[in-house]
Order: sequence, then C-alpha cells, then structure tokens
Amino acid sequence: MTISEHLEELRTRLIRSLLAIAVVFGFAFWQIEWVVEFMRAPLDRLDPEFLGSVSTVQGKVYSGFFGAMKLAFFTGCVGASPILLYQLWMFVAAGLYSHERRMVKYYAIPGFLLFMAGTYVAYAFVMPYAFRFLIGFAHEQLGIVSLLEFGEYISLVAFSMFVFGLLFQLPIVMVFLMRIGLVEPATFRRFRRHAVLAAFTLAMVLTPPDPISQIALAICMVLLYESAIVIGSTIARKRDDQELAR
Repeated sequence: MTISEHLEELRTRLIRSLLAIAVVFGFAFWQIEWVVEFMRAPLDRLDPEFLGSVSTVQGKVYSGFFGAMKLAFFTGCVGASPILLYQLWMFVAAGLYSHERRMVKYYAIPGFLLFMAGTYVAYAFVMPYAFRFLIGFAHEQLGIVSLLEFGEYISLVAFSMFVFGLLFQLPIVMVFLMRIGLVEPATFRRFRRHAVLAAFTLAMVLTPPDPISQIALAICMVLLYESAIVIGSTIARKRDDQELAR
C-alpha cells in the first residue's frame, strides 16, 4: 500500500471507532446513574467501622457534570473495545503480507477478552485494596475523614482500569511478533530480567501510590510475559516445522 492508501485506511478505521464510541457514550450518559453506582462499588464495599465515613463530593459547580461526561466517555471506550480492537488489528493487517493478514483476525477476540480481564482485575481486586490501604491509613493514623472529589475519583478508577486492560494486551502483541517471526522466543527469554524491571517501574508510574496496586500490576505483567513466551514458543516451533516441510 502507498502512504496515501495507508492514510485512507487509518481515516476509515478511526471514523468507525469514533462512531462505536459515540453510540456507547450516548447510552452510558442516558444511564449515568447506574454507571456511577457501578463505579462507586469499590468504594462502597469498604468497611465504614474501620475506615469511617467516605463520601464523594463536588468540589466545583461543574465537577459533577464533567465527571459524568468523563465516565460516559470511558464507558464508551470500554463498551466499544471489541470494535476498537478489531479496527486496530485490521489496520495492522493492511500493512502485512497476505499469509500474515489471514491470522490477524484471530487476535481481536483474545485481545478483547484480555482487556476485559485486565479491567476486572483492577475493578474487583486492586482498587478496593488500594482504597482500603490509602483511606484506612488516613483514618487510622491521621484521624482524617475522607471526602473524595467526584471527578478525581472517577478519573482514578477509570484510568486504573484502562491501564490494566491495556497492559493485559502484552501477550497478544508478543505472540503475534513471534508468530510472524519478527521476534524469536529466545529474544524474549534473554530480556526476561529487563522485562521484570520494566514491569515494576511501569507499575510504580501508572498506579496509585500504594504498594498493593503496584505489586499487583507488576506481578500480572510478569505472568503475562511468561505465558506469552510459552505460547509463542509453541507457535514458533509449529511455524518452523511447516517451513522445513516445504
């Protein structure tokens, strides 16, 4: 494909992705009360006797409205993620050879499932423990009653879910690179120690400043890295056997 054809392909994929986000965004904003209740669940599960009263407040007159818009947009991105991932992989496929293009469609569904798994880990496990640690420390050690600004709370939870979902795409990318022979499994094994260091560094940068969420994300990334090596090695062996048979 020429550069102009690549740009046209990119424009088409972006328009389809934005339309998908817009549709889910509209539905989420229509049902915003349910979405807010869902996002508050990690906070509402906390033990009030241990942590004291925890409330979300509106720090500015427009914070509630913009927080709702932000939450609806995040819901739109998550809800439209199957379409977004499919469009992404189809854009990647446009620059590949025909035999490589055929395999791309098999990566969209696993990518979506891993993305949802990442968001669920952040929502159901990491964020409740992070809040329990951070709010519990403020209440027990400092005697502080927590009043969380609504927009900041929504941004924290949504960003954490998105980061976990995005980083759970790591094995998909690794397996794809090994499948087409661009990177060999031995290369990933050789850089294992660097990957572990990078996982803990990214976890420190991308998660709330508590050890639980940071360690959880780092461990998840290391496990995903190792599982991708195992799967990619099996696929690479099959690829090499097929090439020898020819």
